Amino acid sequence: MGFGVLTLATHSDYHKAVGLALSIRVSNPGVSVAVACSKEARELVEPHFDHVIDQDRSLRRFEHKLHLDRYSPFDETFYFDSDVLVFRPLSEVIDDWRRQPYTACGNYATEGISAFGLDTEAVLRIIGHNKLVKIDGAGHAYFRKPDCIPVFELAREIASNYRLYAGDISLADEDVMNIVMTKMGLSPIPHVKFWSLHCTAKPGTLKMNAAEGKCSLDRVFDEQTQRPYMMHFAAREAPFVHAKQLRLLFNKFGVPGRGLMWRAIHDFYIREIKWPAKGAARSFLDKVSFRPSNNVYG
Repeated sequence: MGFGVLTLATHSDYHKAVGLALSIRVSNPGVSVAVACSKEARELVEPHFDHVIDQDRSLRRFEHKLHLDRYSPFDETFYFDSDVLVFRPLSEVIDDWRRQPYTACGNYATEGISAFGLDTEAVLRIIGHNKLVKIDGAGHAYFRKPDCIPVFELAREIASNYRLYAGDISLADEDVMNIVMTKMGLSPIPHVKFWSLHCTAKPGTLKMNAAEGKCSLDRVFDEQTQRPYMMHFAAREAPFVHAKQLRLLFNKFGVPGRGLMWRAIHDFYIREIKWPAKGAARSFLDKVSFRPSNNVYG
């Protein structure tokens, strides 16, 4: 079934999934959009998507992303996380991306710990390579059937034996795909033209209107002007900026926006208050745990 865009949605993030779909309608008119969602979210997202697929209820969190080949109704798919907005026609880049059966923006690493806790040097020793693909925070991928099926099958195999590669850490789909892409010789696409985060924009330079398919910014790391194809509001980044863009899209398409501000406030609380507080508490407990006791009884 040709080319299309796929995302995932749950009851808690359906506003964002709808916003992504509407941004595709603006920037990529005529491109079909599919969502794999929980049954609780189906009636909330169904009016805004061309295809709605029920998620496998036996899977949890990141595991769903290792089954995208099964969820997608398309022959060629661009997958985006629900917290992404798209601003430019994907037809402009697809010829470069379709040279491989699966790819995403990224680079390579030879050392360090990933954002999800994977020890780069340790896993390189295990798989016998000298550099590891790194797509941390990607929020997107391209894949083509049927050539992508071995890619996802290897991903599911690695996930089922994740401790052999990663030790005692939680499963992260991006680290699984880092290992898969490395083992299969799949190259990442450079970030520079395609991908952006709110924090990659130099303060004061971001100009964005998703309802008009417009986004430009000066990159903070080199001050070059970029017109990204997508912006990923990863880890609840810039929740009020994201909510404003969702409001513009919802207003343009006559979609009720009830709950948008509450969701932004909730995301702000999680990112700016709850997570820092948990981190501070953990740091304090770690220090207390290793502090020598003055009590002779221990």
